[in-house]
Amino acid sequence: MTSLRRPNSTDAAGESAASSVDLSVDVAPGNRRHLRLANPVMIASGTFGYDGYGRGMPQDGSLARLGAIIPKTVTRQPREGNPEPRWYPASFREGRAAGETTFLNSIGLANPGIEAALAQLAPQWARYGTTVVLSLSGESAAQFGEMAALAQGAPGFQALELNLSCPNIENGAHFSHDPKLAAAAVAAVRANSDLPLLVKLSPNVPDITVIARAVVSAGADALTLSNTIPAMKIDLGARRPVLGAVTGGLSGPGLKPVAMALVYRTVQAVDVPVIGVGGIFTAADALEYLMAGATAVQVGSATLADPRASFTILDGIRDYLSTHGIASVREVVGAAQVKTRK
Repeated sequence: MTSLRRPNSTDAAGESAASSVDLSVDVAPGNRRHLRLANPVMIASGTFGYDGYGRGMPQDGSLARLGAIIPKTVTRQPREGNPEPRWYPASFREGRAAGETTFLNSIGLANPGIEAALAQLAPQWARYGTTVVLSLSGESAAQFGEMAALAQGAPGFQALELNLSCPNIENGAHFSHDPKLAAAAVAAVRANSDLPLLVKLSPNVPDITVIARAVVSAGADALTLSNTIPAMKIDLGARRPVLGAVTGGLSGPGLKPVAMALVYRTVQAVDVPVIGVGGIFTAADALEYLMAGATAVQVGSATLADPRASFTILDGIRDYLSTHGIASVREVVGAAQVKTRK
């Protein structure tokens, strides 16, 4: 177990010490291509700008500072998504400023479809100067494999992330709730792509480690934990749900303790990197996930509240490591893991 050291008095002060910190991580060491990131801070799928594809994000070249970006999930065919309203609060920035801790979304995977995304969006991603991960969602294992085949060799991204929280149309069960379905989807992608493969799992299962082991056995290079939790809120004045689809996904600070516990348990169950996501608004939040065992983190709702949140979090991680005389971010990964008695 890694222990945190006291600051080294011989370190140079200020920016010099901070710049000497090694923030690099590899979130797919088992893949021959690897997925080496300059730092562990990623932008989560669905939150990269107001449209999920970069609108409203900084255009000053600073995106190159981030470890990775995951644009909004794409499906085989275009999807219009769920009825409005799709967000609560309608403005995440105003909600955060007001101290809101409950963030709901019900987008319904609105997207242009994979072919349009590869032709029209992916070429733009190559200009960001950072790692880009393509997020996929399918309605069957075969469709997951088909999309992976379409993406193979396309420019603009260096890895795939499978969003397994949608149901399989063949039997209605959610991929992320059934180890066999989850493994089948991963295996279909693995058969059609050699790109580093991240698999995003749902928290809504009795034992996350069963699903985790199944997808790792099928070829996942890393796991992302976790997706949102089903939730709803009632508008007392209107006497109706605040979301057009009635229920949506809970994100924000309320998700953090749940997702972190899943990260902590899963790290003990599999031998691939785990990426933590859920309720990360500060560098302290991100560091908790890292100490719980996450190799990297994804910033979601905080990005919608403040497009520069990921940069602030990244700077905070660097400052923490520098202040405590820690040479590499990898030294804090798993620092809070406690060996359990057998």
